[in-house]
Amino acid sequence: MQKTKRDIKVHINHDFCKRCEICVKICPFDVLATDPDGYPEIVAEDKCTACGLCETHCPDFAIWIEVDGKNKEHPAYPYLRIDDRMPNVWCPGCGIGMVFYSILRAVKDLGIPKDKVAMVSGIGCTGRMPGYADFNTLHTTHGRALAFSIGLKLANPELTVITVLGDGDGLAIGGNHLIHAARRNVDITAVLVNNFNYGMTGGQVSPTTPQGGYTTTSPYGNYESDFDSCELVKGAGANFVARGTTFHITLTDQLIKKGLQTKGFSFIEVISHCPTYYGRFNEMPDPFDMLNWQKKAVYRAGTTPKEGRLPIGVIHTADHPDYLEILKQRTGLAK
Repeated sequence: MQKTKRDIKVHINHDFCKRCEICVKICPFDVLATDPDGYPEIVAEDKCTACGLCETHCPDFAIWIEVDGKNKEHPAYPYLRIDDRMPNVWCPGCGIGMVFYSILRAVKDLGIPKDKVAMVSGIGCTGRMPGYADFNTLHTTHGRALAFSIGLKLANPELTVITVLGDGDGLAIGGNHLIHAARRNVDITAVLVNNFNYGMTGGQVSPTTPQGGYTTTSPYGNYESDFDSCELVKGAGANFVARGTTFHITLTDQLIKKGLQTKGFSFIEVISHCPTYYGRFNEMPDPFDMLNWQKKAVYRAGTTPKEGRLPIGVIHTADHPDYLEILKQRTGLAK
């Protein structure tokens, strides 16, 4: 039986595009090219298979695929504050927008109503995320996002609380809050975007900068060993611990969904890329080169460990009672 050919259209929003060229370079069938002004242009739409790599790896919600009339507008637009906040302020090619879209897809796929979601952040590049999300949102002080999130969850347990953190925000000034949120096993999903430096304030060394990595404050290479945030949170008592990357974005989608579905504290680290600072200082100024570098920096959890690489996938699961359950039992409020 002959298959009916799908009607596939590629859409580009030039108002949001920052000309990072990721979509052009990641397309496996050369559907796109770069025009004289640096924008992507559609040159072979008939070759498009709707694989979605361009859409899921666009940091700016500027390109998407319509198939048989579905998704005439970008699937994320109903979840964004389009009129007053977009386009976003992240640097061209920054991976944070990819992580943001991954979170939005998880919320959409799980059918969680927007008014039942609260997104909380601290200060930093990742901290910009709630400003673009059409959820209940809270932009808090540096390193304190989890403290606010705990208060929010205790005050309104019906909310799905998503806390977004940068590596500096979550592991340096906010490190103790991360440990104790995991220890208490509060029913929150924390997504930590790890781009190996303080991107917003000038590219300084952070707790996750690899030993030997170059930043503005480690011009001779970082002397210190870096944090393994997943092992830290696992040891502190979280119910779900995982790691994804912006290259392996489909895996990251799955991990965030599992985190949202897990009762208790869920932690997903996402290795991301910062071409403006960390990439430029480490001879990877092209964001696509940084995405490809991630393939060499990781291995799949559950397979043979590889020296110098980080595991991706589900790192740890447990079934400890979450803080609210214990609180209700001890205070006699449980039904």
